[in-house]
Amino acid sequence: MLHGECVMNKTYNLLVKFTPDSISNVTNGKIFFNESEKKAKHASFLSYLEYRHAIPDLAETGKIKNEENSIDFSQYKGLVYIKNAPYMSLEELQRLATALRDIDIVEYVEIEPVEPELDPVGPAPTPSGECMSAGPTSTTPNFVDRQSYLLGDSGSNVIGIDAMNAWRLFEATGQGIRCADIENGHFAYDHEDLEGSNFIELVPMPGENTNDHGTAVAGIVFARNNGFGMLGVAYDIDVFYGISQGPLGRVGGIAEGLRHLRAGDVFIYEMQTGGREDRLVPADFNRGVWDITKQATDAGIIVVAAAGNGSEDLDHPFYEEYRSRGDNGSILVGAGTRTGRNRFFFSTYGSPIHLQGWGDGYVATCGVGDLFNEGRTKTYTSLFAGTSAATAVVGAAVIAVQSWFKKTGTVITPRHMRELLIRTGTPQGTGEHIGPLPHIVNAIASQSAVELPAPAI
Repeated sequence: MLHGECVMNKTYNLLVKFTPDSISNVTNGKIFFNESEKKAKHASFLSYLEYRHAIPDLAETGKIKNEENSIDFSQYKGLVYIKNAPYMSLEELQRLATALRDIDIVEYVEIEPVEPELDPVGPAPTPSGECMSAGPTSTTPNFVDRQSYLLGDSGSNVIGIDAMNAWRLFEATGQGIRCADIENGHFAYDHEDLEGSNFIELVPMPGENTNDHGTAVAGIVFARNNGFGMLGVAYDIDVFYGISQGPLGRVGGIAEGLRHLRAGDVFIYEMQTGGREDRLVPADFNRGVWDITKQATDAGIIVVAAAGNGSEDLDHPFYEEYRSRGDNGSILVGAGTRTGRNRFFFSTYGSPIHLQGWGDGYVATCGVGDLFNEGRTKTYTSLFAGTSAATAVVGAAVIAVQSWFKKTGTVITPRHMRELLIRTGTPQGTGEHIGPLPHIVNAIASQSAVELPAPAI
């Protein structure tokens, strides 16, 4: 979440999963059944609907095998969106979903909130008062001193992820790792602190959108080591892929990212979805996202996902089915406070959450312009917050740790990474469960023969 966000009315997608062997293909909005289904009683009803395949390349062949990893998407041949769902009321969608669930060849139906568009975020007061700008010819200052989440123990119970010591002791700067980020926010690919051949747009944001959410995430992960602006936790990352969930939807956008990732790489989900009473919870509450996430982690790709800003308890009985699905291997991230690592008031929480990141509004990164603004490509903020900021911080820590492992000739699995960061992290303070804060140096040191220096007295 960015300071000053304002949301518009919600719209929804309707995701339907047919059994893969029941349909032959989806073409021009129509679904074509296999011979055994053509005369079934539901065929006439289903023929009136228009469809869009969730993973477009599957519509004709039903088969996609990746060159980069072992994921085979053929099980999603029957995964489609109802084309006109975003124009229907929630009540209409609920009636249609109920009718579809009663059909024997339908595995599941999900009403998937389309992440609401965000109003542009204008300059906001910084803690010190004014937005910094020294005229059109000014040089961008170095803001690394604002990025206290990069430090270890800063005193007064303020502890970061200790990235700077990890760089110095282990050269854990992201080298050898690729990362994809899917969300509904804007990426400024030509931002002065981010631009480069390894910042790649996979799925563009439709229309005009300048909320800078993706820019802020990218800044935390890999802002360049160039002496000005910010400095990313994993500034030597091999590639960062930006994905908008808008054009393809969530499953389709995730599938597009997965085609470019390998075992040991990282996928950041900057998405949330509606749960009980539409309170914001992890995106994998939706079954389609949960299933494809499980495929990703089974292939060795580490998924780091926002818990959501809904102040929701995932141990509530409403989420029993969600919990009963088991472990899809992802790392779910809650928002904690900079001081004390307490649950920040609007973070979703509960036993399914694994780790926390700073989320109470003190994360400095690229974009927005409240801290510094010299035009569209020279903007910086000190106010990034919520499970969005927290997830970017944790995702960047994962990349840094994995980059050290890769230098040793191996990569660790998603579940090993999750266990390692929980075990070596800085414990949570008060409040409902969101887990510890990752500590990069502790994580690597626990696997390394390097002897850490004694703390200063």
